[in-house]
Amino acid sequence: MLLRSAGLILPSFILLCAAGLLLPVTAQLSEEYQQILTLTPYPLAIIVALLGYGFNRSRILFAAVNLCGAYWLIQNGLQTSLNQPDAFVLFSCISILLPFHLGCIALYKERGLFTPVGIIRLSVILISYGVLYLIWSNGSLGLYLANLPMMMLEMLLHEYYLSQAAALAFGLGLVPIMLSFVFRKTYTDAALLASLFSALIMLSWFHQPMISALFISASMIALAISVVQNSYQMAFIDELTCIPARRALLDKFSTLGKKYTLAMCDIDHFKKFNDTYGHDVGDQVLKMVAAKLNQVSGGGKAYRYGGEEFTLVFPGKSEAEALPYIEQLRETIANYPMHIRNQDRPDDNEQGQKMRKNAPETEIVSVTISIGFCEKTPEIPDPMAVMKKSDEALYESKRNGRNCSTAVHYKPKPKTPKRGHRRDYA
Repeated sequence: MLLRSAGLILPSFILLCAAGLLLPVTAQLSEEYQQILTLTPYPLAIIVALLGYGFNRSRILFAAVNLCGAYWLIQNGLQTSLNQPDAFVLFSCISILLPFHLGCIALYKERGLFTPVGIIRLSVILISYGVLYLIWSNGSLGLYLANLPMMMLEMLLHEYYLSQAAALAFGLGLVPIMLSFVFRKTYTDAALLASLFSALIMLSWFHQPMISALFISASMIALAISVVQNSYQMAFIDELTCIPARRALLDKFSTLGKKYTLAMCDIDHFKKFNDTYGHDVGDQVLKMVAAKLNQVSGGGKAYRYGGEEFTLVFPGKSEAEALPYIEQLRETIANYPMHIRNQDRPDDNEQGQKMRKNAPETEIVSVTISIGFCEKTPEIPDPMAVMKKSDEALYESKRNGRNCSTAVHYKPKPKTPKRGHRRDYA
């Protein structure tokens, strides 16, 4: 679980580290290049908004609008000293609005953009920044300075440009973003988390030149990458079993060399599980088998082909070389005591294991798989032909009584007993 969370968040935080490393370099750029960098967040925001709209990721679009609105106000109203009342109040409001909207966006469910709920959510972001801009453009924003609470006037730490109220807003915004990241585990939530930290860094070290352009750009790129990662996840990863799906398998075929073995695996009597225990238990069986197959050794890789069928790919191995790993998997699954999950069993595996240990009686079922495998030969030159032969061998395993594996070419020699010594017959 920790590795998956780290994998989700790593690309976004690499971008933030890169922005931090580039910050000293940007101060040395010529005025022309600095102007280009200053304008960069705007086309990035348009790209991210279009990606969010095109891939039906409304949270991505809302985050892009939120970041872009804050950046636009920074570029138009905060290119001056914060000692001026108008600038100070504007900075204080942005420091609260930015994390507030990010926290709200993390709580949203994907309900589309051009729906009543989607339009209301987008309008809230636009109206908040629009009203703030109108008050600032009238020159009356500084009049509210005397009415600001002390939390907005007092800095959290004297060396940073973050008020106590802004620090509280970031802390409150972090809670829903972290909860959404922990429970949903999506690239979108990882990008939102990175955007929150990016905004925190930007506002805390606001005196650094070009910091807003760099870190807003990094946030936009993180949001764009999350859309691509989510799309890849949907296209190439099976949603139920969380292992690569058939499309990923077909892509893998193009990378195979001159020597490889493909194995087709099928769960025995899978229909019986569905008819006896229901589809929820059938899904448990699929997840268990996929998890075991995904632990294949010998350089193999597991894919869900469809239904209750799975495919194992062994690059660089013949049937004889792949057989020990295939048999190890088959025996591991056959010997695994699968406990039928109760209706009130939690989805979390750790909590489920604790409940299973404390349960006085739990129904245990045995799951077996049948396997057919074939290696590439001059007579079977392409992956699709190899897979077809593997499928034929799979049906032979079914005819032979199931819970066994059958190779197309390799026939292991039966073990002959060693010749006894004279002393053995004494």
